[in-house]
Amino acid sequence: MRSVTEPLYVGANGMLFGTRFPQDTYEDFCILLNSLPKRLFKFPFWSIPFNRARDRLLQRISDYLEGANPATDDKLIATFTPLFKEHNIPIEVAASSVLSFMSLLHQNTVNVIFWLFTWLLADPTSLAAVRSEIDKAIREDFGNFQTFIAEANPEKLDSPSFALLNSAVLETMRLASVQTGVRVATSDIDIKDREKTVPILEGEYVVLDPRGAHLDESVYPNCEKFVVDRFVESEYRGDFATTAGYPFFTLGAGKHVCKGRFLALYEIKVVTIVYLSLFDVTPIGRGEGPSSTWEPPKPSSHSIGTIHPTEDVLVRLRLRSVP
Repeated sequence: MRSVTEPLYVGANGMLFGTRFPQDTYEDFCILLNSLPKRLFKFPFWSIPFNRARDRLLQRISDYLEGANPATDDKLIATFTPLFKEHNIPIEVAASSVLSFMSLLHQNTVNVIFWLFTWLLADPTSLAAVRSEIDKAIREDFGNFQTFIAEANPEKLDSPSFALLNSAVLETMRLASVQTGVRVATSDIDIKDREKTVPILEGEYVVLDPRGAHLDESVYPNCEKFVVDRFVESEYRGDFATTAGYPFFTLGAGKHVCKGRFLALYEIKVVTIVYLSLFDVTPIGRGEGPSSTWEPPKPSSHSIGTIHPTEDVLVRLRLRSVP
């Protein structure tokens, strides 16, 4: 699904780092992304391609930082790059910091949008419903696709006109999230667990299992199935993320909630709307047989943050007529 994941990567980089940022780094970033589980689970033979990809990325980022010019750079990055020089931060250290930020920015959103399209392609009825909602919203709320491109801010994409798309994104996050949280109790506290109370003493560690909550059949019927309208009443606004009363921890919670959650939701929605507005998408099965025999790839048992796929998805694109 490179046709959808690469635009997400390139678009977010361009938005945050400016038009001068090298946009031909997607393949090297994917090498880094795919190496994360291999490093954690101590797989052999991952280090050479990872190190080479990392070195290439750091060189491209260093060149980008060396060429910074506040007078001509895009406004956001023009205020960002001079900070390294003002604080005498060496270019190689600054480049590593930018690469770390890029990893945090992309590593989960790339996987989320991959699974969003994969599960929609596996359910043609849901895909048709999401596309119908998008077409209607663009027609009635924006007038045409060109106006949407010019005016699609986060508030407008958080409207009831995109309720099913919003639900599809949240449902994908629910199923794709595999992170674990650890907290230390700063005082004695009793935590309610339905009808039970769990006493936690000061200084004790509490390990959180968001995936266990997300796959609780008593909370989410058909919990392992992608249900496109499961969160259709949910909205993301202001400082609070509501999911119609469901436990939902993909974006964190409390004071440690994901700081980039609104950006992540916004960029996933924009790319999805643009992609489905421009193209008819058909999955291509591997080997012999018609495309109707296509099945989505299995999630990898070695994943970090969000589930990684065991293989890529090949698609056939046909250009649609855009009003």
